[in-house]
Amino acid sequence: MSGYIVYGDLNCPYSYALFERLKAMDLLDQVEFRLVEHAQDIGLYGNTADILSELASDVFAVRGHAPEVPISLPPERPDSRFANLCVLAAMQIDREKALNFIDLFYKALWVDGQDIASPTIIFDALQKAGLPTELSIDIDCEEQLDTWQDQWAASGVSSRVPSIVAEDKRTLIGLAAPEDLQAFFEGAATEIEYDSREFCKYTDHHTIAVFAPNGIETVWKTIDALRARYNILLPATLSDLRKQLLSQEQMPDLLLIDGSDEWLPTLLNCQNLVQKIHHGFIPTALINADNDDQQELQAYTHGASDFIVRGRAEGIIRARVGMMLELKRSRDFLERSARIDGLTGVNNRREFEKLLEMEWRRASRSNLPLSLIMVDVDHFKAFNDLYGHLAGDSGLRRIAGAMENAVNRSHDSVCRYGGEEFAVLLPETDKAGAELVAQRIRKQVQALSIKHERSSTGLVVTVSQGICTLTPSTTYSPHELVERADSALYNAKDTARNCIVVAA
Repeated sequence: MSGYIVYGDLNCPYSYALFERLKAMDLLDQVEFRLVEHAQDIGLYGNTADILSELASDVFAVRGHAPEVPISLPPERPDSRFANLCVLAAMQIDREKALNFIDLFYKALWVDGQDIASPTIIFDALQKAGLPTELSIDIDCEEQLDTWQDQWAASGVSSRVPSIVAEDKRTLIGLAAPEDLQAFFEGAATEIEYDSREFCKYTDHHTIAVFAPNGIETVWKTIDALRARYNILLPATLSDLRKQLLSQEQMPDLLLIDGSDEWLPTLLNCQNLVQKIHHGFIPTALINADNDDQQELQAYTHGASDFIVRGRAEGIIRARVGMMLELKRSRDFLERSARIDGLTGVNNRREFEKLLEMEWRRASRSNLPLSLIMVDVDHFKAFNDLYGHLAGDSGLRRIAGAMENAVNRSHDSVCRYGGEEFAVLLPETDKAGAELVAQRIRKQVQALSIKHERSSTGLVVTVSQGICTLTPSTTYSPHELVERADSALYNAKDTARNCIVVAA
């Protein structure tokens, strides 16, 4: 027996990616590859909308965790038991050819989208692997598979991901990084479970959500034209789509809607979701069976970006999708330019005012405090006079970066307020929390060690800060929050500088 046992599944994209990594690292000769079924219910219930949605998400996740592994969304997850039996029988003939047989199965399903339960696909794989096209599959093979299934189930791996078990009982669960795989095979102890199902967006691929409530069969030709080039998500319900739109990792760049039935309410619902959640632009196109001028015009009238006819050539479908994604890229660039400060890369003054109004209303509804830190670079005019404006610009960029590093939460905002002055907006943060953030900003800016020989506070660039915290009510206004924080900042500058003053 080999020193390591891998419990993998032909029907699992994480197992496929693990197999590819082991092969690339020349580690397959050290393992016994035992095929099990991570999700035995697939064969019982067929490829429901939920299963296909999960399948698309799994492929999405594998692309993020293993970008070096070629993978495309297959049309379904086939029943893999007979293919597993064939591999087991092949192992009894020739181990090296059987590993090649597994490789061919994985490529057939996860690259070419073929049905590995099909006798034709199995026959072709046997021929390519140099194995007999008629294998002896008996009751012993059935019992061996069942034994492996029981062992895998008893190992306590509850997630649908592969696992590796060493002779000394060390276990590695999930799709680990190559360096961690290497360390494990060199004897490193690990108690880490790599949850491969966590999403990690593969930025080399745009993400397209295809919403087909009646099943993907009618739109598969369109998906087939796109699946090798893009991340494909298949939300089963509007609720699932909403979750994807709320997810930073799964948020689609383009939304395609099946136009089979009641497409107009679906289109309007999807657009409403996008507007409510993002206040941004996600192109939405209708996939229709017929080239219907009236329906196409109606789609455009109601905000669709394109109207794709299913029967068109793959090249035309890809070209139209490419144009919509280019449109989104251009819109995103313009929107970013309107809200981002060109020098420092943080939010500009206009965006600050917009965020302040939005967070003030939100804090008013939740009756939670809103904190504002006003930040000013000490003796910045003297810095520019001594070192020049190019050095000043470089310093501001580095200071803005340090401030963003000091602000941990995604809904906190760093903005350039004007010149060398910045504003940091902290929703749901009391005075004590705002002081902690201000201390981090002060320390991180000082740690940049930007030389400043004309500063009275030291030999490096420092910042002064003023803090105000208010809980919105009829007594206060957003303008008062800014005014009080600004007054606290001027108190800091008038006293010691490189310090923090909190408004009373």
